Amino acid sequence: MISNVLQIKNLQKEFKDTQVVNLSSLSVQQGEIYGFLGPNGAGKTTTMKMILSLISRTAGDIEVFVQSIGTDKQYLNQIGSMIEEPSYYPNLTGYENLLVFQKILGFDKKNIQETLKIVGLDQPKNKKKLVKDYSLGMKQRLALAFALVKKPRLLILDEPTNGLDPAGIHEIRELIIKLAKEQGITVFISTHILSEVEHIADRVGIINHGQLVYEGEIRKIQSNKWLEVRGDFRGRREAISQVLFDYPCKMLEIQEDKLKLTNLADQQISSLLRDLIVEEVPIYEVKQEQETLESIFLNLTKE
Repeated sequence: MISNVLQIKNLQKEFKDTQVVNLSSLSVQQGEIYGFLGPNGAGKTTTMKMILSLISRTAGDIEVFVQSIGTDKQYLNQIGSMIEEPSYYPNLTGYENLLVFQKILGFDKKNIQETLKIVGLDQPKNKKKLVKDYSLGMKQRLALAFALVKKPRLLILDEPTNGLDPAGIHEIRELIIKLAKEQGITVFISTHILSEVEHIADRVGIINHGQLVYEGEIRKIQSNKWLEVRGDFRGRREAISQVLFDYPCKMLEIQEDKLKLTNLADQQISSLLRDLIVEEVPIYEVKQEQETLESIFLNLTKE
């Protein structure tokens, strides 16, 4: 069984003596949804285009299914991509557009109807509708159909929800989850909607100025929680330390008006607060805080 579907090593790209991508290492594991994040101009789309051999790389190695990509483009038969909006024939239906695609690439014709069903474009009301009459959401679904109709093992998606309303974003999100979890397709997705990535991704990588500055599991980010206590702690550090000695918590930070604690069970919180009040430590506010992908992203990409 292949563990890494995609492996990048020392990948570099220069445009007119300006380095836009410099990735020392990045891997995408089989069956996972990997969120590839970064500010505009960070190098996300350029990286994806190099994976797909749409542009050449200056240096480095890209392995897809444990094979280094080179002049042989057979590996592309196992990849479906949505980098830029496909060129549609506006006066043809969705089915007819995919049929033209089938005649060019030669995949099994029966894939077309199956794929239209997967992306939700197989309803009777849509069968005769011309693409020029499609809504933006339907066009995004058709773009996904182009990526899926070859029955790929790896799906590369660049901003698949771009321009969609909240309902459309939700629909595409659920579809991507379904493809990964039910059909075992590996998904490498770039998006600027961080909340969506938190909902669907298994792991994320953050790229800034062409370099990978963070890589981690979503579940580990979400499990990083702490208790923040606001009060007047001036001259009371010793009393606070004595109270905390009886609890299994860890003090992350203490300031004159703020105390941050971790490793506290819910039932221990009320007991701890009671003990602090008994020691005449003024408490004004207590709240549970959690690390978010947004806070990590903003901290690592701020100029």
